[in-house]
Amino acid sequence: MSHSLSAIQDEPKGSVDLIRVLEKAYVRTKAKGSSTACIVALIEGGLYAVNLGDSGFMLVRNGCAVFKSPSQQHGFNFPNQLDCNNAGDSRSSAMVFKITALPGDVLIVADSRTGTTKSNGSAQRIAELAQLRAMDHTKSLPFSDGAREAGFDYHGEKLDDITVVVSYITE
Repeated sequence: MSHSLSAIQDEPKGSVDLIRVLEKAYVRTKAKGSSTACIVALIEGGLYAVNLGDSGFMLVRNGCAVFKSPSQQHGFNFPNQLDCNNAGDSRSSAMVFKITALPGDVLIVADSRTGTTKSNGSAQRIAELAQLRAMDHTKSLPFSDGAREAGFDYHGEKLDDITVVVSYITE
């Protein structure tokens, strides 16, 4: 993601191309492994985002979700991913979104459904609650529900997939 930030800074002022940003970030990354990707930019009139895999974002207005990005998966627990050896999914398969955002909206960017952060602990608290809920084997959760649908006996959520960034949209 740090390469995404530097790639965004390379973009012409007022004309960000997030697919190009994703491509530049991918090419600059030398780490081994694979990853999902979600990049969101605040532009005039709203949000511009690219998402690949099961990371995603949600826009909340007046306490209600007005948009939630869909997940891209090949099958249960097999999300679309970028891979360091070009064995993963193509960067061009990322979904692109342009969504109207209003002052007062809250943007939540998260890894596995659970931006600049206003430092009141919102992201930290959401992550803590997500982790507590992930360890609750008595609740219906997205990952355990998907596991059962795929024929696996699994309870709880994936604990390694909890990352949250909360941004507050202002004038």
